[in-house]
Amino acid sequence: MSLAEFHSLFPKTCYFLEQAKINERVGQAYLLVGDQPELLHRFAMAWAQTAACTHGNQTGIACMKCRSCQLIQNNSYTELYTLAPLSKSRIITIDAMREFENMLSLVSSAGRLKIGLISEAECLGAEAQNAFLKTLEEPPPRTMLLLTTTRPRQLLPTIRSRCQTLLLLQNKQEYPLAQQYGLFEILARIKRQAGIKVAMQSHADIQKILSSLRQEAENSVEENWDRRWEDSADGNKALQKKLDELRTVKIESEYVRMREELLDAMLTWFQQRLLRAAGVKDELLPHPEFLALDKKSKTGEEALQTCEQDLLWMEELLRALKANVDESLALEVLLLSICEKNPQAPRKR
Repeated sequence: MSLAEFHSLFPKTCYFLEQAKINERVGQAYLLVGDQPELLHRFAMAWAQTAACTHGNQTGIACMKCRSCQLIQNNSYTELYTLAPLSKSRIITIDAMREFENMLSLVSSAGRLKIGLISEAECLGAEAQNAFLKTLEEPPPRTMLLLTTTRPRQLLPTIRSRCQTLLLLQNKQEYPLAQQYGLFEILARIKRQAGIKVAMQSHADIQKILSSLRQEAENSVEENWDRRWEDSADGNKALQKKLDELRTVKIESEYVRMREELLDAMLTWFQQRLLRAAGVKDELLPHPEFLALDKKSKTGEEALQTCEQDLLWMEELLRALKANVDESLALEVLLLSICEKNPQAPRKR
């Protein structure tokens, strides 16, 4: 894991950070702003490894061989503390923040750099943000704080001002999960007059994708699970129960995060259909790669009204899932509404 893999994407930012490492001027707090959460997380880990490397002061690049580099590579660097949304509400609470700050206050092993990583910092609740301000103002010695976000305006101005901002924007949202599982091919079938059979087959196909995402979430949590906790809980039923509950919460949170990426891809698909129906030229569309799958989408007043209705139904699905409505049922309602032969217009908002 190295900043070298990002040289072609963000050459100036990488140069700036590597020079900071060479000159021993690593900052105390960085705000990583971008449009792809996964990329932000990978960049944060690459910079964390570079900053923690004990042999990188000559080149500014992580050596990949020292003890710190190896521990970070193996997800066992004990001085790396992470905080991320761990509930269906996707809110990082003040209790979670206090626990995070307590961990940061611990003495590091052999004087190693302590790293506090807050992923999806826009999910910090108001109380958690206010509590975190004190840590930003007076961070513990030998500590570097990293915050990643795709929505920096959700953070307090005082938090943003106390961090060095790294812009990692690509100005285009990509949907690797949607592409990996063929979601856009499924969405291409979903259109007015397609009928119940198409709606139900599409429902089954999307449910398969969601099942795969849940399995991915379980695998991800398992791969990054700190086995030392299991050793500590050996024979302690109360602690083991808490660990099992924490594992379940982490899996659910990771699943919801991936599901949100899938839903965002669906929303983007219907938004682009609306733009095309409104007469926006193909070369001006944000995702021209959709066109090969959606060649038969129409333009004109009637198509515009249809696409507006479809988008309203998609937004209803998002609201339903936020309210914890049964996932399968909410998805079925959306697909039947769009594919029905003679659909009724959605309720006025």
